[in-house]
Amino acid sequence: MGLSNFTSGSDDDKNSAGGPPTGAPPSGGTDDDVKELLVDYNEKFKNAEATMFREALIEQGLSVLISKNKPNMLLKGSAGVGKTKIVEDIARRIALGDTLIPDQLKDHTVYELPITNIIIGSGVVGQLEEKVQAIIDFASDPKNKVILFMDEIHQITGGSTSHTDSTLRKVSQVLKPALARGGMRVIGATTSTESRAFDDDPAFARRFTQLVVDELTVEQTEDVLRTVRPGLVAHYRHQIQVADDVLAETVTIAEKNSRAGQHRPDNAITLLDRSMADRVLEQKKLIIQAENAGDTALAQTLRAMPQVPLTATRVLDVAKRLMTGNAQRPDFDVAKLRTTLTQQLQGQDDVLDELTDRLAREELDLFPSRTPTTWMFAGASGVGKTETAKIIAQQMTGTEPIILNMTEYHTQGSTSKITGAPPGYIGSDSNQELPFDTLESNPYRVILLDEFEKADTAVQRLFLSAFDEGYIRNAHGKRLDFSKALVICTTNAARETLEGSRIGFMPNRESIPTKSLIKALTRVFDAELLGRFSLIVGFNPIDEDTYRQIMAANYVRQRKRITETKPRLAAQALPQSMPEKELRAVAENSYVDSQGARPVDKAVRTWIEDRLLAARAGTATAVTTSTAVTSPEGPEASTAD
Repeated sequence: MGLSNFTSGSDDDKNSAGGPPTGAPPSGGTDDDVKELLVDYNEKFKNAEATMFREALIEQGLSVLISKNKPNMLLKGSAGVGKTKIVEDIARRIALGDTLIPDQLKDHTVYELPITNIIIGSGVVGQLEEKVQAIIDFASDPKNKVILFMDEIHQITGGSTSHTDSTLRKVSQVLKPALARGGMRVIGATTSTESRAFDDDPAFARRFTQLVVDELTVEQTEDVLRTVRPGLVAHYRHQIQVADDVLAETVTIAEKNSRAGQHRPDNAITLLDRSMADRVLEQKKLIIQAENAGDTALAQTLRAMPQVPLTATRVLDVAKRLMTGNAQRPDFDVAKLRTTLTQQLQGQDDVLDELTDRLAREELDLFPSRTPTTWMFAGASGVGKTETAKIIAQQMTGTEPIILNMTEYHTQGSTSKITGAPPGYIGSDSNQELPFDTLESNPYRVILLDEFEKADTAVQRLFLSAFDEGYIRNAHGKRLDFSKALVICTTNAARETLEGSRIGFMPNRESIPTKSLIKALTRVFDAELLGRFSLIVGFNPIDEDTYRQIMAANYVRQRKRITETKPRLAAQALPQSMPEKELRAVAENSYVDSQGARPVDKAVRTWIEDRLLAARAGTATAVTTSTAVTSPEGPEASTAD
């Protein structure tokens, strides 16, 4: 028999099988055929662990199920909070004859209807409706005493125009009349986000009573782990020992290292399960390594261990791998970062002190947060804001930062370049990589939003959501997790305020107070947005003395690079440092106050090229540039030659 009555076939075939028995569903499928589409939760979960901290929700659900009109409930909550577990517990209680079960529900069976079972084998027009009608007839028959459970129920009301979704929407249209009549009891489950599709069909949604399933607290999650621990230990053949303090640590680690969208208690249960599995495998590897090394005694000792302990350190390691693959939270040397920044950036000592101090505090990791670390660098063009962000990224992560030039996001529609095109719009089905897709494989990244003030307000507000919530949602509803990232926004706003911090004609600048800087920035940015930055610093303008220091340091770096590729030419023509007179002359002729240090690269490059060309031509003195002077007589000239 099987599913034959739900698959294509002639009437003769059906008659030869004896035809449907008396009282069978008119659509052609027998009760046994329908049951093959369903999963018996009573049988499956009668020996399952009891659900904890959901007594009130279970009582509410039971009261809905015995209602006269529309005895259908919808469990709505974030992914991982335990919606399906509530249904499993209702089935368990019914199977065990729990005293809480009302008389109207005694001897009932909770059946799950997997959505895929409806679609499979329904290629011929009318077969889908035939299956659904058979299920309705089976669930509506009082003698069958059925409670129908549909997980991910939003799928049958999806708003997409795809063929699959349009097919599933037929299911909701067939179900509506049966739900309204109250002849069948249905439980649906969906996430808070995906319930939007469910709510888009008001006629279908109003036939359900919605029950919100909230996230368990940390303390409740610890109690849940204690309850599931014996079952997990038994599953791993009592090879792993898990202490109470490790359970508490597991909850904390899961909370801190879960992706956006994962919730208690599922994140902690999953982490504990994976950690125990990892420990079993690690023990096996240690035995194999001992045997391969010929250490028979060690191998026997490892085999003889009745149980091996699971440590919080291993749980943390597993949590990081589950979240990022092989990516880990970077461990970096703050002192080395300070040295690198000082060597490559001149005139910003106070700023660099503040940045490295803040990074040292972040490295302590004392106050876990679900939101990213957010900084704003303000200052004129060419003062080193972008370069500082790149150095920090290289030192912290070993990779370049994710850079977005915000001048490319100057229109309201530019948000689609970040989140993708919404469904129905051109490009919505594109598989092109979006700028923050890499956060899924490695959330520990530095993100540089360059010239942030030039982005459209809609784009800025999109990032405000990331700063505030720790994530943004793309056009397909997927969360982009920013919570582990360092986001650095640079801006040329407040330039006049920073340039006005001179003390007379002295080359030094007085550090502008943060309060004054923020006041100047509020002319460009919303106060709400500025309030989301944990650090706002103003970079000092570059004066000519600082410009010369930058040029001297740039020359040393360029000479070192050239020496590695063309050592003979560099030794012949390039001194260890630029001669002081030439340095002053080149700086004086190339320095432009409004451009900061930007002209340095070009000026140094031209000076080096002139020296090398002169050496190649065999001249005694370097050919001067249009902005430089002839090399002076004296020790510097002899060294250069």
